[in-house]
Amino acid sequence: MGRTHNIHSNLPESKQHCFSPDGSAARVSDALSALAGRWKVEILFSLFADQPCRYSELERNIAGISQKMLAQQLRELEHDGFISRHIYPEIPPRVEYSLTELGNSLRDPLRMLRTIGVSLKNRDATDIA
Repeated sequence: MGRTHNIHSNLPESKQHCFSPDGSAARVSDALSALAGRWKVEILFSLFADQPCRYSELERNIAGISQKMLAQQLRELEHDGFISRHIYPEIPPRVEYSLTELGNSLRDPLRMLRTIGVSLKNRDATDIA
């Protein structure tokens, strides 16, 4: 049995793909999945300062994160192309993390989401009062 929305769509052919499981919504879900994780957004905001951060700086800046979790989240962000890791050939080795071009492109969208979050929190506070 076919799906009726695929057969009887009023949308032009060029627009139908946007609403399919492989369309725009799926790509947004992919992006959100890559950013999912308790600490990833906090790590990104720490790196928005326009300068590379060492592991210990990130650990200090993000209250409550364990070393294991920080290492895991950094690996995932690096794997997904949001941050880069630079290892300096020194003794002891120095490692710095910075945003890639893709990570840098998240500044405005994440700041916009922060603004929405503040509005929602303020609305909830008003509803409680």
